[in-house]
Amino acid sequence: MRKWKSAVFAACAIMTTMSSPAFAGSWIENFDSFDTKRWNDRDGSNGPFFGCKFRTSKTNINNGKMEIGIGDNGPSNDKNQCGEVSTKGTFGYGKFLITMTPSYIKGSNSAFFLYTGDTGGAANHYEIDMEFIVENGKRKLHTNYFIKGSDNNSANVKRFDTGNGPFQVGFEWKADSIRWFYVNGAGKEVNYRTANVKISQKMNLFVNHWYANNSDTNSTGFLGSYDGTEGKAIFDKIEVYF
Repeated sequence: MRKWKSAVFAACAIMTTMSSPAFAGSWIENFDSFDTKRWNDRDGSNGPFFGCKFRTSKTNINNGKMEIGIGDNGPSNDKNQCGEVSTKGTFGYGKFLITMTPSYIKGSNSAFFLYTGDTGGAANHYEIDMEFIVENGKRKLHTNYFIKGSDNNSANVKRFDTGNGPFQVGFEWKADSIRWFYVNGAGKEVNYRTANVKISQKMNLFVNHWYANNSDTNSTGFLGSYDGTEGKAIFDKIEVYF
């Protein structure tokens, strides 16, 4: 997520197998190292909705996993820190999956999403989101999409506790729809939401871990208040089939 609140539509209990995706090509990231030819490691801020600044020091590769930390224990002139990476290349239609362990920190957001980038203003703001937040001590998955800077949510909010990670979630982006899903213990996709929407703009792939600005009511209304805990979200693998 890059801006403002998101919510989710009702889930659909439809299952399909995960084996042998019917796609022409693939893009796999195992995080054996941080590939600077593939990834940008962000250093900057997103404004008052975010309670922290993105710093490269919060992104680390450890035993074949990418860890993105958060905390307010930075130096006195730069205390509130979090992390974000994004691909240097862009993607079009395909299936995007991530194996991850989101954080359990109250007020935090562990996210996997496509985004057109900050150039071009609202008219060029397109986005497809999967975001994990913590509510009552449990992780909840939210989905969202943006078209020309407009946040497209439903008045009906559907959330579920994903339990302990790591686990796999993803979305499939087609010319006329977006389908969000998680992968259950039997290796089958369980649909969470489908939106019949047309988005054709190519986007960069992002992964981040950040927390609410406790002084911004829009931010805390979405994430709750950040409790100051230092911690990390862990990302094992990303798969893209196109």
